[in-house]
Amino acid sequence: MSLLSPAGYAQVADTAEAQIQRDRLHLRAADWQPRAKAQTGIQVDEAVRLREGATTGQVTSAPLRLPFAVNGLGTHWDATVPQDAVFDVEVRVSPNGTDWSAWVAPGHRSPVPATGEGTQAPNTYAGDTAGGLVLTEPDTRYAQVRLTLRALAEASPILRRLSLYVVNATDGPAPPPHVTQKQRPRSAPDTSKPDLSTRDDWDARPPKADYRYYTASHLAIHHTATSSAGAADTWEDCASAVRAIQDYHMDTNGWIDIGYNYLVCQTGDIFQGREDGDDSRDVVGAHDGYNEGSVGTAALGYFHPPENQQPSSVLIDGYIHLFGWIADRRNINPSGTSTYYQYGSLRNVYGHRDVKATACPGDHLYSERSAIVDSLDGVVTDTSESDTTDQPDPPEETILSKNYPNPAQSQTRFDLQLSKGGVVTVMVYDVLGRRVARRRYGYYDPGTHTISLRTAGWAAGTYPYRLVVDETVSTGTIRVLR
Repeated sequence: MSLLSPAGYAQVADTAEAQIQRDRLHLRAADWQPRAKAQTGIQVDEAVRLREGATTGQVTSAPLRLPFAVNGLGTHWDATVPQDAVFDVEVRVSPNGTDWSAWVAPGHRSPVPATGEGTQAPNTYAGDTAGGLVLTEPDTRYAQVRLTLRALAEASPILRRLSLYVVNATDGPAPPPHVTQKQRPRSAPDTSKPDLSTRDDWDARPPKADYRYYTASHLAIHHTATSSAGAADTWEDCASAVRAIQDYHMDTNGWIDIGYNYLVCQTGDIFQGREDGDDSRDVVGAHDGYNEGSVGTAALGYFHPPENQQPSSVLIDGYIHLFGWIADRRNINPSGTSTYYQYGSLRNVYGHRDVKATACPGDHLYSERSAIVDSLDGVVTDTSESDTTDQPDPPEETILSKNYPNPAQSQTRFDLQLSKGGVVTVMVYDVLGRRVARRRYGYYDPGTHTISLRTAGWAAGTYPYRLVVDETVSTGTIRVLR
């Protein structure tokens, strides 16, 4: 295993900002060989791959002692994954090499582009796939990585290198006065500007290039995939997590700044992310792929299996207050649907999974989307008249497509053509008639929409489903291959 960083081992930021330690550990083929010998499905030569004839294999790295105590780590890798193959990465951490956290899959996979966002400077790890940063307890000194490879045909995933970016961003300023003096609960949701922890408050790095701007029309809900072992329980914990995320986004993803416009902590504190403080304009983030018109907000937590954190009531209050302020300024109807650049018609308040094949923002936070919208409808000025401007006529009849792709691996989708609005629900059963999933997507306006359903955790097999929109019912079967 090699430990490298752009400016030497255990690199420390030498700036007026918070002192941040960062480093990168590289696992190459030789580092996996000792463990792979005991695995029947894995072969290691110049790369990690499946043995001939094997359709699945798993290998776990040796425990890795980190160069310093960290509060965040992120994985990125150089791999070839054929269309019918699966390559999964999981990590777990420990303070002492004995007491380990649960395995966590770093979500938010994104390709590292050839050049940095907004610049012509080449990215060192161009072509890699970057997972999301996993936040940990600040005394974390050990990590392990587990790989799972699957192939439906002869073409195996091939891993040439996996890198682990580690960061210690716990050194930072004290909470600002509005945090130390605040009193909860707030009396009621309103559209006033919430108390924000500004970039100066949490000691943000300056962006690498100029921001781009696009007037907001949509409000996005994400989560940061923070393991429960690193749950942020204080403002200081939240600030150090935000610094670590910014560091990873800038130094691995090649972005000019943190990807999110705002971040909301379990404490209810709201952190200004990729924003410049000018409320008359909206900064384009880097959270959905295309981001023109969407304000990306991330909840600090992991609201999905295996962590299953539950969003706190003050975190939900933070979302309502933040979204109420933005929606009122931008004339956004919280319960409406409008065109989102490159994605077509989309609910104005949506979850990341509505536009990408991802679990984000996690089942437990995504299920709060409807309650957030209901609260916003009570405080945001009615904008229904402006929302109907230039909207196409609704379809003459309601048509619910069969799911595609079918067979599916990690996700399948349904196209909806709605002549009138209605609540969308999908129920999935096994062949014995036992319900294995129920997804309530909430109310959709008349028009055309696409919903997604994750199948990544399901066993191979055939699953009958029932898709219901208002009084219209469509049935079929989802085939899942592994």
